[in-house]
Amino acid sequence: MTPRYIHFVRHGQGYHDLYNDQTIHDPNLTPHGRKECEHLRDIFPYHDRVQLVCASPIRRTIQTALIAFDPYLQNGKRQILAIPRGQESSSQPSNTGHSPCALKAEFGDLVDLSRVDEDWNSKEGLWAPDWHSLDLRARELRLLLRAREEQEIVVVSHGNFLHHITGNIDDRGEQTGGDWKNAEFRTYYFDPPDHEDALIRETEESYKARSADGPSEEMHRGK
Repeated sequence: MTPRYIHFVRHGQGYHDLYNDQTIHDPNLTPHGRKECEHLRDIFPYHDRVQLVCASPIRRTIQTALIAFDPYLQNGKRQILAIPRGQESSSQPSNTGHSPCALKAEFGDLVDLSRVDEDWNSKEGLWAPDWHSLDLRARELRLLLRAREEQEIVVVSHGNFLHHITGNIDDRGEQTGGDWKNAEFRTYYFDPPDHEDALIRETEESYKARSADGPSEEMHRGK
């Protein structure tokens, strides 16, 4: 059964954001970033409907998921599902993650790392930062999400790559749909539900909440 809604989330402020320094390797959230995630936790209206929380295996996205979606974890039997296809676009140190062993040592059983292979942070092949690889990875992620049985899913990812996932990129390669703020969420559904590229569209409630005129149509043009 196709999921009803996907809530995409950008992580809170990381130290690379604070210092505008992309050479910091896989930075943590700053104290302010943690407060942003706590605020998201407090205002997110769908905690009781969420059946799965996923995150890019980058530290700041995992930390965002653990803080903002703590209610999902409260019964002690759930984990954050790490999804390498959700990692950020570039190959800069700030967007290159740690090994599965290092992540396991840091996050323990709070995160399901079963889908994180040793080469996930190689930034080569499927993980490369070129345009073709990014679009392919975004499409594969949407297909993976659509194949899930859960009806309401959260995906914590990154500002640049979220434009690829949601199709907010025009024919010139320019990002559309407005920048993603730290710890912002937007809600999407599959439309049409059976398209070969797993196209998604932002809900009216979501785009009105951020004062947008309407959903971006780049993904659906010519489809």
